Amino acid sequence: MTDRATLPDGYYYLADLLAFFRDGDEHGWDQEFAYLATRWDEMGPLVASIRSEGIREPILLGTDGRVWDGHHRIYAAHLLGIEVIPVTR
Repeated sequence: MTDRATLPDGYYYLADLLAFFRDGDEHGWDQEFAYLATRWDEMGPLVASIRSEGIREPILLGTDGRVWDGHHRIYAAHLLGIEVIPVTR
């Protein structure tokens, strides 16, 4: 685990992102993740890619407190136990 005091700019703890940012539709992350779990045809290749190469494109965080782009990457990071993810605003 990376020390929170030394977390570089452009990175966010996944747990903090899930606590402080809403999913785009504002149904809640539990419902978002349950939906994405039914889409393994899309998620499987993404999870495999992130497992081997990491998250290559940052998660886009909106100024309105929502995640604007990156829901699938967030779910993949969650499944893989990735604690720190790249973000941009």
